Amino acid sequence: MSELTNAGKQSCEIIWNPTDEKYTNEHIRHFQGCPTIAVTRGGRIFMGWYSGGRCEPHMENFNLIVKSDDGGETWSKPIVVIPSSMERWVQSLDIQLWIDPDGRFHVFWVQNNTHPVGQGKDGYTIDGWVFGDPRHTEWEMICENPDADELTFTEPRMLDIGFLRCKPLVTKSGRWINFNYDQMTDRYGYSISDDKGATWTRRYGAKKIATPFDEGMAYQKENGDIRMLARTSIGELAETTSHDDGLTWDETIPSGIDSPNTHFYIARTPSGRVLMINNDHRTSRCNMTVYLSEDDGVTWKYKRLIDGRNNLSYPDVEFHNGEIYLTYDRERTGAMEILFTRFTEADIMDESYSFDVKIVSKP
Repeated sequence: MSELTNAGKQSCEIIWNPTDEKYTNEHIRHFQGCPTIAVTRGGRIFMGWYSGGRCEPHMENFNLIVKSDDGGETWSKPIVVIPSSMERWVQSLDIQLWIDPDGRFHVFWVQNNTHPVGQGKDGYTIDGWVFGDPRHTEWEMICENPDADELTFTEPRMLDIGFLRCKPLVTKSGRWINFNYDQMTDRYGYSISDDKGATWTRRYGAKKIATPFDEGMAYQKENGDIRMLARTSIGELAETTSHDDGLTWDETIPSGIDSPNTHFYIARTPSGRVLMINNDHRTSRCNMTVYLSEDDGVTWKYKRLIDGRNNLSYPDVEFHNGEIYLTYDRERTGAMEILFTRFTEADIMDESYSFDVKIVSKP
């Protein structure tokens, strides 16, 4: 673990109920995006994203979490902030929220090594800091009772190397799989836990189809196979399948699903259908679209445009009481909108339904 240096040795600071205006005042932000969402058993909504600085990456980036107790009509100020550390040369980025099958609330985030100009190798430089080290580490803290008035979390711990940008998959056997990708190999990296996340084992699967950001996500098919889709640079998603609960994987092939080299979402819904949220375009981050399959993802019988604007990205979904909760971003350094909408599978099937997209945050 020594090669991970600071990013893997110590958690970034956790700031509870921050009061500093640089964290609480959204109107002075110059960048924000990459949202994620989780809904508790009691209906509390948590949403997270990362912001700070004038762009991504930046040493003023920080992760934040807000909550809503009225179904997303109103939102709190940030209740948690995880900032980057200039003192330790660690960037904090890409938060991911998840409610596990036992109702526990997991907060994952990524830490990345950086260094000031002149203190190491040259690389991609922003405002005097070099961002050239892809040895990301994945961190986590857990809240056992996320519906409580006073939230308490476990101490942060490093789970593994890699970059997590999706919710874990829980298979029929009870295995948890984190698709935390690794930019330092030519194969899809992921982590497996057979003890509900207490310990993790690092594994590598099929060879990647070219992309610097091979963000993958998977669902389990009715026959037990695991189908993983992944971001590529070829205008469509890649796919690979495991027939042994994630231990080995078939050769990667193009999926035939158009996607413009960006993040997507796919999962099985509580009803048993397969839901996908994706930019329906080969080259542009436009047309945020919901797809619904009734044949295990072979075809997409229902396909509805949610938002036809440009610069839309990074969808994340939660299912709760028959509803689908969706968040995504728009123009991370322009409009800087964090967006939210709720709908049902019946709404997707209804061609007359109009999606009610609301702004959660807009500087």
